Amino acid sequence: MLGHAIAGPMLTAFAVEDPSFSLTIDHRHIVRVRVHGGLSPAIMARFWPAFAPAIAESRRGRGHGKVMVDRRGAPTPTPDTVAMVRAGMAIHYAPDDRLAIVVDSTPLKAQIRQQYALKHREAFLSRDAALAWLENN
Repeated sequence: MLGHAIAGPMLTAFAVEDPSFSLTIDHRHIVRVRVHGGLSPAIMARFWPAFAPAIAESRRGRGHGKVMVDRRGAPTPTPDTVAMVRAGMAIHYAPDDRLAIVVDSTPLKAQIRQQYALKHREAFLSRDAALAWLENN
């Protein structure tokens, strides 16, 4: 895993490249996560330490964190992985943070809404719709 600064038009962003996920912060202070394949408890154990400084940077820029997770093409996570995701969310997400999750299907959108009970969370079928929602919320 490699973390490094990237000069952006409005801020210096943090980037992490892992074989299983990538994480960047764009010029609007939106944390962008791309899942590459399936997630596992071992991958989540690498993800959360990489995510913590990114969400902190997003909050500095906006007062609350904004995150878009693109998990299109990723298989459904196991119950153990879902438990690690929930535990990490309880630690790393603040009540005013926003989370947009991009998925492949309408049934997955419904599943996301049931599994992840954050106040400001929404699921989308397109990246553009997710980014628009984050920009306006």
